[in-house]
Amino acid sequence: MHAFNQRILAEDLVRVRRPDDRERYAAAQRQARIDPNPHQIDAVIFALRRLREGGCILADEVGLGKTIEAGLVIAQIRAEGAQRILLIVPKSLIGQWQSELLNLFGIQARESEASFFAPGVYLVGREFASSERGAIPLGAAPPFDLAVIDEAHEIFAGLHKRYDRDGIYDETSTEAVMAHRVRGFLRSTPVLLLTATPMQNSLVELWGLVQYVEPTGTLLGDIVTFREVFCSEDDRLLVPGQEHELKRRLAMIQRRTLRRQAQEFLDRPFTQRRCRLYEYAMSDAERALYDDVTEYLLEPSIYAFSGRQRRLLLIGFHRRMASSIKALAASLENVATRLRHLEAGSRSDDMVVELLEDLEDEQDVGELAEESALQIDRPTLAAELSRVEGFAARARSLPKDAKARSFQDAIKVIRNLGRDGRGSGKAVVFTESITTQEYIRHLLLDIGLGENDITLFRGVNNHARAQQALARWQEEEGSRFSPGTRPSREVSMRLALVHEFRTRSKVIVCTEAGAKGLNLQFCETVINYDLPWNPQRIEQRIGRCHRYSQQRDVTVVNFIARDNEAHRLTFEILSQKLDLFGRVLDASDLVLHEPRTDAPELLVSALSVEFENDLRSIYSRSRTLDEVTREIAALRDKISERREAFEKEYERTSQIIESRFDENVRRVFKRLREELPQSLADLDRDVADLVDGYLAARGAKYRRSDDAGRVIFDVEPGNKLPAEVGDSRRFATGDARALADAEPLNLIHPLVLAAIAHARAWSGGGSLNLHLQQNSSHALAELAGKAGIIRLVLVDYGGFEPVQRLIAAAVVDGIPIDPSLAAELVRLQATDSPGFRHQLDMQWLDDAVDEAVFVDQRQVEQDEQRHFEEAIRQLERFLEDKILVCRRERAKIAERLRAARSRRDEIVGSSARNRVEEEINRLATNEESLDRRIAALESRDDEVYRKWRDEYHELRYRAPTVTRLFQTAFTIAAPRPETSC
Repeated sequence: MHAFNQRILAEDLVRVRRPDDRERYAAAQRQARIDPNPHQIDAVIFALRRLREGGCILADEVGLGKTIEAGLVIAQIRAEGAQRILLIVPKSLIGQWQSELLNLFGIQARESEASFFAPGVYLVGREFASSERGAIPLGAAPPFDLAVIDEAHEIFAGLHKRYDRDGIYDETSTEAVMAHRVRGFLRSTPVLLLTATPMQNSLVELWGLVQYVEPTGTLLGDIVTFREVFCSEDDRLLVPGQEHELKRRLAMIQRRTLRRQAQEFLDRPFTQRRCRLYEYAMSDAERALYDDVTEYLLEPSIYAFSGRQRRLLLIGFHRRMASSIKALAASLENVATRLRHLEAGSRSDDMVVELLEDLEDEQDVGELAEESALQIDRPTLAAELSRVEGFAARARSLPKDAKARSFQDAIKVIRNLGRDGRGSGKAVVFTESITTQEYIRHLLLDIGLGENDITLFRGVNNHARAQQALARWQEEEGSRFSPGTRPSREVSMRLALVHEFRTRSKVIVCTEAGAKGLNLQFCETVINYDLPWNPQRIEQRIGRCHRYSQQRDVTVVNFIARDNEAHRLTFEILSQKLDLFGRVLDASDLVLHEPRTDAPELLVSALSVEFENDLRSIYSRSRTLDEVTREIAALRDKISERREAFEKEYERTSQIIESRFDENVRRVFKRLREELPQSLADLDRDVADLVDGYLAARGAKYRRSDDAGRVIFDVEPGNKLPAEVGDSRRFATGDARALADAEPLNLIHPLVLAAIAHARAWSGGGSLNLHLQQNSSHALAELAGKAGIIRLVLVDYGGFEPVQRLIAAAVVDGIPIDPSLAAELVRLQATDSPGFRHQLDMQWLDDAVDEAVFVDQRQVEQDEQRHFEEAIRQLERFLEDKILVCRRERAKIAERLRAARSRRDEIVGSSARNRVEEEINRLATNEESLDRRIAALESRDDEVYRKWRDEYHELRYRAPTVTRLFQTAFTIAAPRPETSC
């Protein structure tokens, strides 16, 4: 390929395009190891369009891949030059975001709590970002190119509480401190908010979210105006008749897709989940031990659980006791040790720390309070120690417990299904306790699994097997990460253990840390050896396997003791009141429960925290087992009421935020699905041609081959490539997911960047032959044999929707040709031509450029005019809302004024009459003030209106900038006998 064609191709690849330009969203996909669904491409187009205006809300229903949408946006703006991007996510999801950005997009997001000045993708927990400690370094940094905020409603929903009744923002308010601090450092940063529930209870929650993505404040107005125009009675209900108007406005800054809308177009439709319940009977010795220990824990005056840590210790002990007999035995040994310290006159927090570390409760460990001195009755303490030592001895003497046997039965069933081809034969086992994790490993070894069949995953993975897995992963997978995108050791370890489970082992045993961020959709069985009290944690566990790309229905295995009424009631709440597990079957396939919903995630999210707090309170304050059981039975009824209230609220709010008609959505998705394959093929062809031309220009020895729709470049060893490319010498275009032995080429790959830079260095000059093609237009063919000069310019339109266009202008035999013919010329293949002199008055060429730019500008301005009219309409509605509020207030004052005057005429006493006169004067003054305000608004005398009107006019009529790229002399030649390059 000639340098002429390479330059044009490179400029076309890197120019700024419209968000809905097929080449733009195709470029984002080729940077990822995914095949995005139409609804995700639609969301990316929407987001890219909105970023210049402040940002947007992506509010797809749960499970539709908002993380992928955000990743595509990040990948695209980085390719376009964005340097600093901030992601704010729940702390528990930091690992998941790191893994997915790296695995799917090759983006190394670094967790940081220090400096944010250097280029990079920064990942911070929302707890840090919203703290005073985090707001300082984040506020000191310049605005980011983009901020992505996950679960945004949990940060910003309460922003409205910081406004007083007059709509004035209170900088000193103690309400919504998290929202206030994040608002403070975001400043002019465009924001992408991710949330499945932009509105949960109140319309003003939605108003608060909009403030972060619509910086003009004119879409919904100030909070006083918004409440007056849209809120009926309280902030929960919408004024009748305003449904369409609010939906229309929200559609300008929010994109929301429902599962039912996306299902038809999903590459892999959603699978179902079901629960397999194993009920077991405790032995008499087990049952007696559990009852005796529980009764002991419920006693209010025991020494082992005295002091400020009583509640923390009790809850932790209950959780370990429910986990396994081994965890219970270890806990009892620790309690005995604590009592011995007390007997010796010393205090120790070792038991507390050990218990919390076993449960990986880092936050609770960090919040331990200093204990005060205890008044001890030594005989009572000695009796308690003896009692606990007896419990520990009984726990150690128990043979294998009943739950362990049920667990081993479940594993055998799963392995048999795998051997019969009815499943993967793999299982993910979750437990809260590190002690139980080790116990489970031994249970698996006891039934014939080998050490290599078992992968252990916990918060800190520094054991020998983990190190072996890491070394193997680095050897087998590490090479696919180009220099600069290689993950940190922590992320590498996570990837390595998942890789081991996917390729080698049969069972992965995870503590709670494993529920946060692992993608295990190649496995379809989740086993809860124990159940956390927070349903959201259980949902996170299931979500490791029950997620998009899962190809089988997911089975969730649970265990409950038949004779433990409290545990049975708790499971009933989780399975029936929250529908957490889908359809529930027993071990013999009898259906125990049919769910009312196949998407319980939102319900679980809404009710989890309160449910966990209720359970903690029950076990803290109850004094007998019967009392615990009664309290949980009452809680079951409360959860039913809470669910009913949530569903009513969700139905009400969803009608407000769901603004797109199914048929319209279907039409858009269908078009995107049809267009994308050709867009990707065109992009791959252009990238391949550019790299081919670059390698040839460098004199590299390489082989280009075509294989299954992709182009592969094999560069011989010893050929020097740019240092950024690293040691790789095999590259390929196309879908990166199926590539194992070659690096995928995309617009940010170092080899492609080098090819682009090389191509753009050609500055024209000299003379060329431009060869007609068989399909060249008749008008162009008539110019065969003629000579001229062609100039290529880049026209930069910086209006409402910035776009760059390549414009060609040419003069042939001294006459400017039509811009459409010049555009055809730049698509012709070039070859070197013997030098020739072409005399030309350059004014002709300048005029030809001006004409071509003028013609192009008329096309661009059609879209610009539409954006301008929309922006002005929004400003006009902003004023109309204000006028409406003022008129309503004036009508109220006029009515009060009439009533006051009527009272004055009936009053006899002078004192009372004077008071009414004062009221009349005050109301009349307010009425006159409102009349002046209404008149000013009607004449468009409003500071906010004027500011944005002037800015919109400047954007609309901003002149484009024209940059000359090159010019060269040419002769229009006959078609080449061979047109391949």
